[in-house]
Amino acid sequence: MAYLIEADTDNVIYLHAHHSFGRFQYSVDTLISDPSVSKIHTIIEWQGNEWQVRDLSRNGTWLNSKRLDKDHSQTLKLHDVIALPGNDGKQFKVANLDKPQDLLIVLDEYAKPTSEFICLANYNLIPEESPEIAVFNQRESGFWCFEHLDGPMLDHTILIENDQLSDSQRSYQLHLSHLEEATALRDVSNTQLADLNFIFHLTLDEESAELTVRGPGEEIDLHERCHHYLTLNLARYKAQDAANGVHELSQGWVETEVIARDLGIDSRYLNIQIHRARKQFSDALAHIEDADSIIERKLRKVRFSASNFEIYKGHQLEESVKRASSN
Repeated sequence: MAYLIEADTDNVIYLHAHHSFGRFQYSVDTLISDPSVSKIHTIIEWQGNEWQVRDLSRNGTWLNSKRLDKDHSQTLKLHDVIALPGNDGKQFKVANLDKPQDLLIVLDEYAKPTSEFICLANYNLIPEESPEIAVFNQRESGFWCFEHLDGPMLDHTILIENDQLSDSQRSYQLHLSHLEEATALRDVSNTQLADLNFIFHLTLDEESAELTVRGPGEEIDLHERCHHYLTLNLARYKAQDAANGVHELSQGWVETEVIARDLGIDSRYLNIQIHRARKQFSDALAHIEDADSIIERKLRKVRFSASNFEIYKGHQLEESVKRASSN
């Protein structure tokens, strides 16, 4: 993600896809309080695959000591220096030219942005090795949300621009790219969750579980993961409900206390496993609209929402559930 370094303060300034500098307090992204600076003085914007700077002012903008032609875009390069007029003579060094992206910026001890950041995927566990927070994008609303993994399940908070959150080691600030993708025709997968078959392979001692997902023209190996054993056991609950004639929309819901007790883990570790499973599904099956809800949650309950799955223990088929035909 592109950012500038302010020369006299070393402040890190992360750029939005369309980023304005000027003295109009409520209309610019970076405020410059100097009477020589225009209300909206300079624009830096992402165009095509590059960053460009454009002067809109009366008193000029300088790039590497050369005054820019007014309202004429100039491509930025790493280490370029942008200078504005005025008593302070603000200068900004171009330190990063990555594509605009939504980020969590790491803050220093004074809550100021640093040059360290986390690029946000659809689903994020922070810190990755020993997660304390899940940060995820709600597909329905488009909002970023976060949830503390040691807190109540579903107790998530919507994040807005510049909101801060913390784990036990660091604090972060949400930075939105404001990138508006150009309208273009693109391939859209017609594959639905109901078209996928989830195939679990469990060892006889139940110490190891692997998962493969098969869909029309594809097979995705999700390998061996600890959280597959959770998903497999949720699938077992769903298979039991299916065998008992429970309607498909109601199948598989289990109290979180019950599944935690069955797995011999505490509620915090259960929550981590749920989020790890949701993240892997979201990443590996990004082309499936409901990928992040394959592990579905509601208050104090959780379930495996896929319609088709097989469970093999050793080499023997233990369970097989298929979506009922609509014919």
